[in-house]
Amino acid sequence: MPELPEVETVRRSLELHVRGTTVTRVEGTEIALRRPLQPKALAAVLIGRGLKAFRRRGKFLLADLDRGGSLLVHLGMTGRLHIATDEPHLPHTHLVLGLDDGRELRFVDARRFGLVDWLAPGTEADDPSLRTLGVEPLDPKLEEQLPPVLHARRAAVKALLMDQHLVAGVGNIYAAEALYRARIRPARAGNRTSLARLANLARAVREVLTEAVEQGGTTLRDYATPEGGFGYFAVRLQVYGRQGQPCGACGTILRSAVIAGRTTAWCPCCQR
Repeated sequence: MPELPEVETVRRSLELHVRGTTVTRVEGTEIALRRPLQPKALAAVLIGRGLKAFRRRGKFLLADLDRGGSLLVHLGMTGRLHIATDEPHLPHTHLVLGLDDGRELRFVDARRFGLVDWLAPGTEADDPSLRTLGVEPLDPKLEEQLPPVLHARRAAVKALLMDQHLVAGVGNIYAAEALYRARIRPARAGNRTSLARLANLARAVREVLTEAVEQGGTTLRDYATPEGGFGYFAVRLQVYGRQGQPCGACGTILRSAVIAGRTTAWCPCCQR
């Protein structure tokens, strides 16, 4: 599932390649995504509008249009935004925005867990997907904001990091990597972890996400940038997906467990 680094990479790509274009055409199929996709309703509000800027909130992408309002996009598990010209549509292309420079911005989602929806001017703060999001992990104040939030809860710290109501944008991959860097066992309870260690974890979260953004995210299977490129952070993964392999620091075989419904790997020697 695309996490913050992948969504931020998409945002930067769209800001570079699509910003300033105008929507001239909207095509798609009314299907059930995370929210029902309504191409006709989108056409009524998008055609003739310019794509003014692109923002990110957690794992959500917002495309701001001139004269107000935004297009809200979530990539779900397998979704992607694809910039194309005249090449055939990829399978599972559910929405196409024709642009005034002859290109198309296409939304592709094989498993249909993503969403594309219109936020009218003044409604963003009340959107049910956005209003409950937690702190932004790239915020320079994360080391002050996050430790007390985690320390007040009894759940496993790995589960807390993946709770979007607490931290917006961190998923399984980067939670596992940050915990490894901070030398904290994923199953350790938040309220049984000192504030000092949680501050180290907050730094690790911000560091690993920043590095991943610089590498264009992590491509494991489905993720690709709008231009068709891939993320290269996968070569830097220390624990995610490496259970049964030796720890790069101490050589101990990495273990795995299911926490909050997701498989996580950790080093029983380095992480306590």
